[in-house]
Amino acid sequence: MDLEILEDLAGFIDRRLGDGWIYHPKLMVKEFKAEVVGADTETDLALLKIDTDENMPYLELGDSDSILVGDWAIAVGNPFPQLGLDRTVTVGVVSALGRSGLMFGSDNPVYQNYIQTDASINRGNSGGPLVNIYGQVIGINSAIVSTSGGNIGIGFAIPINLAKKVADELKESGVISRGWLGILPGNIDNNMAEALDLSSPEGVLVESVEPDSPAQEGGLKVGDVIIEFNDKKVTNAQQFRFLVADAGPGAKISLKVIRDGRTKTLDFKLGDRSEFLEIASSSKKEKSETKWLGLSVSTFNRQLAEKLGIDYEPSVIIENIEPGSPADDAGLSVRDLIIEIDRKPVKTKGDFLKIADKLKDREKPILFLIKRGKNTLFKAVKPE
Repeated sequence: MDLEILEDLAGFIDRRLGDGWIYHPKLMVKEFKAEVVGADTETDLALLKIDTDENMPYLELGDSDSILVGDWAIAVGNPFPQLGLDRTVTVGVVSALGRSGLMFGSDNPVYQNYIQTDASINRGNSGGPLVNIYGQVIGINSAIVSTSGGNIGIGFAIPINLAKKVADELKESGVISRGWLGILPGNIDNNMAEALDLSSPEGVLVESVEPDSPAQEGGLKVGDVIIEFNDKKVTNAQQFRFLVADAGPGAKISLKVIRDGRTKTLDFKLGDRSEFLEIASSSKKEKSETKWLGLSVSTFNRQLAEKLGIDYEPSVIIENIEPGSPADDAGLSVRDLIIEIDRKPVKTKGDFLKIADKLKDREKPILFLIKRGKNTLFKAVKPE
């Protein structure tokens, strides 16, 4: 089930007697209490369970890996339910396969491998089946691209094979486990391949490496080009994301990379993506809740120093300053390194937060020692 529909249903599923389709609550004829077995925001899928002694009609699931561009595609759903347009069927073809990198709003699925179709998909169709000419489900209608909000013949469905895999894991454990390497992989086009002296645009470019991640521990560096994953050719960033995710937490993998024109093989033990996301979410929350004097900072490390082209020194780096805040009024700037606060060394974000907590009620100006470029400067920051 599509997560957008899960939110609309608010815990209830209904169906019309005799036909078995799922409908909007406003059109309910028969009502069933539904249990959310699990949800996966990274693919925009959820699994629901209903308890009933009735023989429920169902659709046979097909094989989305076997479909071809040009195959017939039939979308079923309930567009504009407020108008009573339930049980709508539209017909088109499979326009393209493997679509990824699409932006549908603020919450975009990370793992995208969409079937594109010109069968009309409108608001209300999300979560409905995309079937082949044999009535087998090949996808779950998910989204459209439109300049007007209506259908213009560019709709997308989640492949049923991906949905089956997610559903099976949600049924088994209620959560999805994925491998985590800790890099931002970038696609390589012809111009980038030429600039990097590569023979082809295949592979992925390592654009960033998370601190303390399996990637960093295994020696992966920004600028490396990954061309093989466990002896399998890497073609693009989305394929690489799926390879890492499907390998699973704790998996031992090898990557063949090109670095400075030379090929080498590196070994890694993958982490758990769900744990990383939990930490990242907590860090984001902490960051929003722990601003002091209008400052947002992070621990300055050697990797970041190399990326920014500045000398490394144990400290914290200013990531953001609220306009009109005490830090802004005192003349501090983004990318300044904070070396000391109140004559006490600041080597990590933890040091910064401890000092911030100790000085949170200070009324007189606080002395900061910062480094800006090659120069060190003192700044007096007066709390509000």
